[in-house]
Amino acid sequence: METFKGIVLFIPHSSDNLDRSEWTGDIDAAVDRWTDWHTDVLFRSDDDRVKSVVFPYSRFYCDAERLIDDPMEKVSQGIAYRSIEGCERILTQQQLEDIHAKYKVIHDTLEEAAQPGCLIIDCHSFPADLDHGIDICIGFNEDASRPDDDILNLVAEHFTNAGLKVGINAPYSNSMRVEKDIPTLMIEVNKRVYLQNDGKTPSGEFDKIKRLISSLYTRLLIDDVILSKNV
Repeated sequence: METFKGIVLFIPHSSDNLDRSEWTGDIDAAVDRWTDWHTDVLFRSDDDRVKSVVFPYSRFYCDAERLIDDPMEKVSQGIAYRSIEGCERILTQQQLEDIHAKYKVIHDTLEEAAQPGCLIIDCHSFPADLDHGIDICIGFNEDASRPDDDILNLVAEHFTNAGLKVGINAPYSNSMRVEKDIPTLMIEVNKRVYLQNDGKTPSGEFDKIKRLISSLYTRLLIDDVILSKNV
């Protein structure tokens, strides 16, 4: 089984940093619901081989997970959101340029960090009411960035063996990729798994889930001899 020299964590939605005065309506409600609270800490590792690329702005300022010419632009929810759940904002050309400049910076950083021999993990969480009975969602692209089946099976097994229900490309699919052919997969954690009922505050399970994720990195980085015997 393939293992990796390093892991790059892409964490685009953990921040609530935005100018709320740009928005009409109750933008705080949307921020509370759709921010991936504490994923910068949940996924972070002390292992020097695991690097974090964390976007320091809210997705409602600039969505670093969107693509250039993203299909969601059609509903005003591309890189620069203009509408979300009854809230609206009007952006000047200068504001749009500033947003796209910050988008470019974070993606240039990701491109630089993602070197041959590494794995990108696109790190997210999702609201509990969208879970469809899923605790952990694993997403990937059907292109050259798709990890080998051995890797995908290992990741799924890692969580199911911990008693968690895993969805494959459900309820979310795909994963952020770079221009180089670097394998990438997305891990989405149901908020009820690691947060309290308010959907924001770490629960008593937070450290347990963090350790579970960290132990996955260890397996992906060093345990190919042991795991190959089980394939």
